[in-house]
Amino acid sequence: MKIPILRHAVAQMVMPRIEGKQLPDAAYRSAMAAFAEEGIGGFILFGGDIDSTPRYLAELQARAEFPLLISSDVERGLGQQLEGGTRFPSQRAVASAIGRRSKKDVELLGLMLDAVRTESRAAGIHIVFSPIMDVNNNPDNPIICTRSFGEDPETVEWFGRHYIRGLQKPGADGHRDLLACAKHFPGHGDTDQDSHSVLPVIRADRARLNRVELPPFREAVKDGVGTVMIAHLLVPALDPVKPVTFSKKVVTALLREGMAFEGLIVSDALDMGALAGEYPQDEIAIRAVEAGMDILLHPVDARVTIDAVVKAVEQGRLTETRIHESVDRIMAAKKQLGLFTTPLSPPLARGESKGGVLPRGEAKGGHAEKIDYERHRNTARELGRKAVTLLRGDKKKLPFDSGKSVACFVLDDDGQGMGVSFTQGLMKQFGTVSSTTLTPDVCDASLSSHLDLSGAGAVVIGIFSRISASKGRSGISPKLRDATFEILRRAKAAGKRSAVISFDSPYILDQFKDADVLIAGYDRMDAIQEAAAEMIAGRT
Repeated sequence: MKIPILRHAVAQMVMPRIEGKQLPDAAYRSAMAAFAEEGIGGFILFGGDIDSTPRYLAELQARAEFPLLISSDVERGLGQQLEGGTRFPSQRAVASAIGRRSKKDVELLGLMLDAVRTESRAAGIHIVFSPIMDVNNNPDNPIICTRSFGEDPETVEWFGRHYIRGLQKPGADGHRDLLACAKHFPGHGDTDQDSHSVLPVIRADRARLNRVELPPFREAVKDGVGTVMIAHLLVPALDPVKPVTFSKKVVTALLREGMAFEGLIVSDALDMGALAGEYPQDEIAIRAVEAGMDILLHPVDARVTIDAVVKAVEQGRLTETRIHESVDRIMAAKKQLGLFTTPLSPPLARGESKGGVLPRGEAKGGHAEKIDYERHRNTARELGRKAVTLLRGDKKKLPFDSGKSVACFVLDDDGQGMGVSFTQGLMKQFGTVSSTTLTPDVCDASLSSHLDLSGAGAVVIGIFSRISASKGRSGISPKLRDATFEILRRAKAAGKRSAVISFDSPYILDQFKDADVLIAGYDRMDAIQEAAAEMIAGRT
């Protein structure tokens, strides 16, 4: 299907940000509706809730000449974005929880993916930017880390295959509920820099790329993944001059032609510092389309982006044929999802049945679909509890004596009030727990007044250091690292057993091998914090 008006055709390739929490505001909703009426291809959704956001998205769909593609980052389930949705563990935690040879575990993984697929489409989402197919082979990676399935390409391939097939499972009418996305091509794992801030360089040679980074993406294409996201990277072995986002050698020659990928090629967010800090908006858009991008994701200004690409066509830098190649793929994806045959009527209100009823904004036949949230939450809890892993320690070191008090130190690297579920779990297991929270800002003063360990039977340190955009690191701050060294030194001198648990990056634990016990949680969800407390007490 070709759209005759050039500006509308280009607009189909642009996917700006939409804030779910702002949709109740009439003025904001009107501004988003204007985009829909101008022919925008879709939106990337951030935030909102399961009651109102689907309804507002349906209203926008009704204003659009062509159905909107709604995408969202739901790597950890719908609850990562929408209040009321189910929050599942990180990919690394899932990889830890699931025994690949266990039929029961594989079935549990399937239940999780069914839940993500059902909740996401019911909320009006069509593309989930998951799974991450990066091989996290750099322990200092500040932005991938636990978002990856791990350091081994074969593990990443196996879990990626299950995610893609589970998320893209067709419905009874043959249409897909969702399109999955393999990201971040050609592999964002081997860097200690964050592309939200700077342009990372992957210095591996072509042989290593073919052995480690590229195989998971080749397998994802074979598995029929609907979309692939391009990373903002410089990979000299593939293109010594251009960032991957601008490289026809990588986007078109390697992915589109070399891997025979027929789906949608999506840029990473175009407002990220890797590009936006070096190039003007219009040049970013034009060069990305020249490279072979189908969807220009999250530009700084959608209209500036559309204007730039239209002007490039009018001036002969880009051809209309190139634009319509992408538009045809976008329309084909919308057909795959049944968006041209599915009623786009406003959803019904959520009911009171078990687990609630989440309206399916584009439910086939116009009916509301029941979502058993409690079942989904139970699946998430089971996965979380199974994810917790004892990396160091043995039966002689665990359990700690439940008849004695525990000195608990919560290292809250980001000052987000973390560790409540962990300390409550310890109290449930041990009864008497003295708890101290340390942040980089108050570390020195708090530590000196809480290092009398004479009354404690054991010392437990829980580390929370989130993986987040533009933070620049996945480890803990030097002040908290030094505080941990001092706590462990005092514990050893006093003859106390010690345990360190990381609820985010497992690589943090490599620094603290003086502890008797090292435990990786891979995620900070409540079930994982509770399970870690139980492991220390010998209950798991």
